[in-house]
Amino acid sequence: MHQLTESVFYQNGYPTSGCAVTPEGVLAVDGPCFPSSALEWRDFIADKGPLRYLVNSEHHFDHIVANRFLGGAVVASEYTNAHFLDSAGSSEGAADLVRRLSPGDASLVEGYTLRPPETVYRGRLTLRLGGQTFRLIHSPGHTRGQTIVHAVEARVAFTGDNLTPGMHPFFHSSSLWEWFESLALLESLDVDWFVPGHGDPCGKEEIPLARARLQERIEEVRRLKAQGRSREEVQEEARYIDRPGLDWPREVGPRAYDLEKAGLGAIFDQLEDHPAG
Repeated sequence: MHQLTESVFYQNGYPTSGCAVTPEGVLAVDGPCFPSSALEWRDFIADKGPLRYLVNSEHHFDHIVANRFLGGAVVASEYTNAHFLDSAGSSEGAADLVRRLSPGDASLVEGYTLRPPETVYRGRLTLRLGGQTFRLIHSPGHTRGQTIVHAVEARVAFTGDNLTPGMHPFFHSSSLWEWFESLALLESLDVDWFVPGHGDPCGKEEIPLARARLQERIEEVRRLKAQGRSREEVQEEARYIDRPGLDWPREVGPRAYDLEKAGLGAIFDQLEDHPAG
C-alpha cells in the first residue's frame, strides 16, 4: 500500500487499485483480483474509514472480482453494468476463475458470486463525500464503458486502463477513436497525478506516450490492410506484445496472446470508423 497524496492511496497489484479518504468515509476505485490481496485492501481501507463508494472503472474481470470482498455501494457506467458478465461469462464462470486465483485456500471463495453495480450512471455523475468532490466521467477507450474518476480537491484522476504506463495497450474491447478523445480529456484535467489501471501513478507526461503507443498499433494495422492483408493475416503479422521496450501484465499469462490477437482484429474492424471518414 502506498500514499500518493495527503488523502489518496493506491495498491499496485493486479489491477492497480486506489482510494480517496475523506472525513466521512472512503471512495475506492476497483480492487485487486486476487482474493487474498482484496482482503488486505479491504482491511487497509477499513483502517482509514468506512468504504462508502466502490467505483468499477470497467467490466473486465480483473476490475470487478473484488466487489464481493469489499464494501460500499458499487458504482459503474451504464455500459459496464450492461456488459458486467461479458468477461467472466457467468457467475459460475466467475467463481471458477476466483478458485484458480486462490489455489489452496478454498475458504476465500466458498459461495463466491459476482456483485454487480448498485448505482448506474449515464455520461457523468458527481459524488460528494466529506467535503470532497468526485466527478465520474464515462470515457470510452480500452473498453466502451470506461469510467474516469476525477478527485477534484485531491488533484488526482483514476484512469482505469485508458492509461497503463510502461505497458502495451490491449484493444479487444476498445472504442478505438474515442480512446484518443478520452486521453485528451485526461490531459485537460487540473490534476497532479493519474492513478492508472495497471502500473505506477504518473503525470501528464504519460499522455503523449500512451497516444503514440495507440497510434503505432493503428498505423501498422492500417499499412497491412492497405497492402491487401486479410483480417486473419493482420492478426498474425502485427503481433506486438513480445517486442522489446514495453511490458504486459504477466498475471494475464498465456491469455495475453489471445487478447492481443482479438485486439488487432478490433483495430482492423474499426479503421473505417474514424470520425474524419
